[in-house]
Amino acid sequence: MAICLRRPGVLAPPHTFSPIVNQHSLQRIEVKGQSIKPVITVLLSLFFVAAAHAQADSTLHDTISIKRHWWQPDSLVNKKLSWLPIPGISSSPETGLRFGLVLQYFLNTSTGKDSTKKARDSYAYIEGLYSTRKQTTIESYTQLFTAGEKYFIRNRIGYSDNNERLWGFGNHTVAADAYELVRYSRWYWQASVARQVRNHFFAGINFNLSRTYNVRGEIKDSNLLYQQPGEFGSGIVGAGPTLVWDKRDHPLSPHTGWYGELAATFYARVLGAGYAYSEYHADFRKYVQLHDNSVLAFQGWGSFTGGTVPWREQPRLGNSMIMRGYFGGRFRDNQYAAVQTEYRKPVHRLVTLAVFASAGEVQHTVGDFNFSDLRAAAGGGVRLLINKAKQVAVRIDYARSTDHTSGFYFKIGEAF
Repeated sequence: MAICLRRPGVLAPPHTFSPIVNQHSLQRIEVKGQSIKPVITVLLSLFFVAAAHAQADSTLHDTISIKRHWWQPDSLVNKKLSWLPIPGISSSPETGLRFGLVLQYFLNTSTGKDSTKKARDSYAYIEGLYSTRKQTTIESYTQLFTAGEKYFIRNRIGYSDNNERLWGFGNHTVAADAYELVRYSRWYWQASVARQVRNHFFAGINFNLSRTYNVRGEIKDSNLLYQQPGEFGSGIVGAGPTLVWDKRDHPLSPHTGWYGELAATFYARVLGAGYAYSEYHADFRKYVQLHDNSVLAFQGWGSFTGGTVPWREQPRLGNSMIMRGYFGGRFRDNQYAAVQTEYRKPVHRLVTLAVFASAGEVQHTVGDFNFSDLRAAAGGGVRLLINKAKQVAVRIDYARSTDHTSGFYFKIGEAF
């Protein structure tokens, strides 16, 4: 599911890392011939804690009606969902076809008829996916508005046995077919807790911890990872302030309003982490509903770092959310900025068409940004509504870039 918590934001000796848990616990997470049971246990625990938080608010009418079969379009679209177990099928250039199981939980913490206790919908999911590129992902995510939206809480925790393509670093890299394949294992935890100060303005703290290990590459003409920070693995621990303005009418499928987020994360050599650097994150979105119920959406995105940043943690251009059409990580460096716009036009009560365009670039320093290095992409797609009450839709997009690359995306939820 393409909902994501941005790594604040949005998540030295490179060979060692001893985070909060002890070394014996970390050894049990190794993939080769060992157990990842601790990771799965933590994921399940966090997910079901979030699910139980508002179980008391669920009513009997949220259960599946026996009068209609679940596969009938009207039955699913009009149902007041609480639980939605679905086959996890998605596609992107980075992963190829991914399949598995996704269990989603929708909740609302509003209490009574008091308008001060009303809250927008919250949701959580846990997924286990495997891709045709031999990538394994186990992840749990929660986005929760408490009663009266007093608190806005996000939590992402997961494990991946991954491989990705590496073209080098900077805005000018090796040819598209000269990439090297890098394999690694990684576990991560990203969270933020913010309290509403006034009128949907939240202030709080974010936290990011991850460990990348068992890094190995398939070297071609040269070793693109040679002497890069995190060449043999990395551990990071960081925290910092976050500010969020969330005036969207709906968190999953906005039609009106706007969203803004500013965050700073400061990483330190503590708890065994080997890298100290800073990261600054900005995300601004605006939604305008036109007279024919179509929506014009805008987004500006930036991730800026200072210090020695491990290669796996560097901002990267291209993914299923912004700069669609570029392979994720086709260009990566310490600074990244991008903008995009999307027009969404309903053509049927279950179908919406969309066209979009984006532009962005990466650079080593902020002063290096220039228009001559700007890269662009554009495309179109369709959204198929699968539940009206929770505004859940399947998104199918195709995009091409000015570098003659393309991407096909099959996801749950809007890109932004």
